[in-house]
Amino acid sequence: MTRRMRLAAYSAAALVTLWLILDFVLPHVISTSETSTGHWQTPFPVVVLGLIEGASYGMLAAGLVLIYRSNKIINFAHGEVGAFAASFFAIEVTRWHIPYWAALVPALVVAGLIGVLIDNTVVRRLRNAPAVMSVVATLIAGEGLSAFSEVINSHSVGGTVTVPEPSGLPTFSVGALLVTQSYVAILIIAPVAVAAVGLFLKFSRSGRGIRAASDNSDAARMAGIPVNVMSSIAWAIAGGLAALTAILTAPSGGAGGGGFGPSLLLIALTGAVLGRMRSLPGAMVGGLAIGVLEQLLAWNSQNGGIVEMALFVLIVVALLVQRQPIGRGEDKGSWSVIQPSRPLPATVRKLRSVKVIERAPWLVFFAVLAALPLMVDNGTSQSLTVTVAFTIVALALGVVTGLGGQLSLGQFAISAVGAYASWEIARRTGNYVESFAYAAAAGAVLSVLLGLPAVKARGLMFAVTTLAFGLVVPDYLLGESWVLGTGQEPGRPIIHGHAIKSGHAYYYFALVILLISLVFAYNVRRGGLGRRLVAVRDNEDAARSFSISATWTKVQCYALAGALTGVAGAMYGHSLPQIGYDGWPITASLGVVEIAVIGGLGLLSGPIFGALVVSGPTYFTIGPLGTALLSQVYLWTVLFLPGGVVQLPLALRKWVVAWIARRAGIDFAAEAAAERGITEATTEARQIPDFARPAHRRVTGSGALLDVRDLKVSFGGVHAVRGMTFEVREGETLGLIGPNGAGKTTTFELIAGFVRPDAGTVRFRDADITRLSPEARARRGLIRSFQDAALFPTLTVSECVALALERTSPTSVSLAALGIRPGERRKLADAQELLDWMGLSRFRSSVIGELSTGTRRITEIACLVALQPELLLLDEPSSGVAQRETEALAELLARLRRELSLTMVVIEHDMPLIMGLSDRIVCMADGEEIAIGTPVEVQRHPAVITAYLGGEMPAAVPAGAAR
Repeated sequence: MTRRMRLAAYSAAALVTLWLILDFVLPHVISTSETSTGHWQTPFPVVVLGLIEGASYGMLAAGLVLIYRSNKIINFAHGEVGAFAASFFAIEVTRWHIPYWAALVPALVVAGLIGVLIDNTVVRRLRNAPAVMSVVATLIAGEGLSAFSEVINSHSVGGTVTVPEPSGLPTFSVGALLVTQSYVAILIIAPVAVAAVGLFLKFSRSGRGIRAASDNSDAARMAGIPVNVMSSIAWAIAGGLAALTAILTAPSGGAGGGGFGPSLLLIALTGAVLGRMRSLPGAMVGGLAIGVLEQLLAWNSQNGGIVEMALFVLIVVALLVQRQPIGRGEDKGSWSVIQPSRPLPATVRKLRSVKVIERAPWLVFFAVLAALPLMVDNGTSQSLTVTVAFTIVALALGVVTGLGGQLSLGQFAISAVGAYASWEIARRTGNYVESFAYAAAAGAVLSVLLGLPAVKARGLMFAVTTLAFGLVVPDYLLGESWVLGTGQEPGRPIIHGHAIKSGHAYYYFALVILLISLVFAYNVRRGGLGRRLVAVRDNEDAARSFSISATWTKVQCYALAGALTGVAGAMYGHSLPQIGYDGWPITASLGVVEIAVIGGLGLLSGPIFGALVVSGPTYFTIGPLGTALLSQVYLWTVLFLPGGVVQLPLALRKWVVAWIARRAGIDFAAEAAAERGITEATTEARQIPDFARPAHRRVTGSGALLDVRDLKVSFGGVHAVRGMTFEVREGETLGLIGPNGAGKTTTFELIAGFVRPDAGTVRFRDADITRLSPEARARRGLIRSFQDAALFPTLTVSECVALALERTSPTSVSLAALGIRPGERRKLADAQELLDWMGLSRFRSSVIGELSTGTRRITEIACLVALQPELLLLDEPSSGVAQRETEALAELLARLRRELSLTMVVIEHDMPLIMGLSDRIVCMADGEEIAIGTPVEVQRHPAVITAYLGGEMPAAVPAGAAR
């Protein structure tokens, strides 16, 4: 089926689904008592209005798709770019009296230039940072544009200046609907604009360059395509689409009154998701469907939030069905950018003065917080309580985003469910301890449910679902009569028979909750639990090969963050005079994101500093210009301090610690350099640690530890592996060789479970594991390495080895969250013993991302030993290692095989190494086996010589050097 046929089929299916929903599902979902007529209606004028509105949504969604295709991020400033251009357009036509169509061109140019500016100053600077940083930066940039729009033109917030209807177009009526000139312009311009962009991408040289750069930027650069220029062109076009949308919808209120805020962004984002974030026609069709759905819901239902609820359901279903990552896939090491500090050298950390400096700031901080009520009135204490609640939610965001790598744009909305649960239990039982426990449980369950669409995908899908939920909570959920209705009296917690009524008393209660939350977040971050979360965030595939379930780890992350958020919601809800829908606006959730990111996601203290910076100005009255300038300060903070403002006190701490070290006779710089891996690690033949000694291994009945039969897999018509069949006997080393593109790594992917075969079976110890996940295979003892040896860039060497020990000594999540870590000391001691054996002791505090390739290779091998494999799949272990170290690597692998009784399958391009190491060799070409036998037999095989371009195979390393 061609791409056009697939697109047509997808569009037809979407339209049929929409028709079924409108005519069969919604009439039964919406009670007739909620409709204005008593029964479901689909008037033709309402459908026409929906198509008009939908065309504008589709045009806006097409701009989001274009940015996603070029940069793999979601531009949260997209609507504000258009709104700013509409404000400038209003000035042109109303103050400068420029004709409508003549004024349109400068406005589009302004929007395009703003898009290019965001691309060059924001996106490009954060290209090596996690995708969440780019999203938050565009979010802040959008807030700044909105504030500047208000500064230059009051029309941007619903002032007296209006935008006229486009001239020269007809008006007509469809039933009771008056199709105005702006409606006619939308119907004509929107599909033409989207079609023109599509044709530009397909047929123009720049369009083809944009598509090539988005598919593979490295290959595009090698082909001479200026990737940065292509990105700027894409941003300029997207800005023009946003401007067209805002200007054409302005007469009906689209650009004014804050109409281009989060609600409209969600609508456009839903259309983009329906277009799979890749198809411009799909985004237009999705926008049309949403427009019709929105108007029919507004016509038939008296509930104002039903549209947001429908969009939430639609976007979740679409994401679940498509199973497509939304957002940029993280590059390994991108999270290193936000790590604000490196561990202090071990010799420095042992100093008593340094230990005091590590703890003293927390004591001073809480002493200051405890003294605040003595200097302010009850009303200010109440405001400080709200800030404490925001800080706790930001701590939860630090767990789900900082550790888990999943951006939540509706975290504060999750706290609303916690507040509701606490209110319900408290009014029924009067037990506030129980009510807070239920709040934690409700927050955990809800967070997991919202995260389910993102569990199997990588990227920003969690941001999409939580943004939708953040809009549903205040607009639909909380206002329902069966929830809170118009508002309820929350009640104050009762301690020893006394209700906490005064603002001062409740502030101290909130302070206790903050302290408990800090301890909880600290427990989550440290030990085996934190290592697992960071491992999945840094390198999901490597974590799965370490036997860690990425799915279960993400679920745990959602639950832990949700529980903390639920408690914050309960504390916040009981502090309010009335609990209702107005206490949880979407701006609060977005504000929490800014607190967490601006403060610093990498450290526990980050949200505290963020609360001081972001919430501090709210205690003062500032105008639109002040808001605009403040947003610029926040934006530049994200750009130049990606680790957050917490980096500033950390820099001071480093200076003080260095001074203390000098007084103690320690060269701080030299110690830090030694732990950063300036020199290569050495492998010393010490005695193997007892825990790594293999237990008695059962020999399988067939004599084969691994049995691969007729494995086949194709990718887009390319037959990557075609009928691979071989077996690996216990204690054997099997080499897998072949030219580039032969299918060797894909064969490893099939054996390790990262790719599902189209046909064939994989048996391990006589058990069929063909359908098992990589982590399930790793738990059975089938362990693989990766060619890049990236490991987990933000973990230290010691933490990586301790993470590998999770296979045999897993950390209990519930106990770890409570600060109970049985076996943690034993695990760290075993890791240290293994590092001593491998000659890596002085690198134990070094961050993986800063190690040289050779040292990282040795660290990876130490981790593989800690995993206690029965079968080890090594993918090009000499890749990136200097030639002079190859023989030492061969000695190390031979020693591991001998002392650990390992069975290995090794992919290697270094022929002397692989020939000297292997008992048997399998040679592949074009996805299939062409020879199998001893190294000597394979070297002489005619098909092998032909596969290597007719050259002679290199001689093997002498047997004594490799074995």
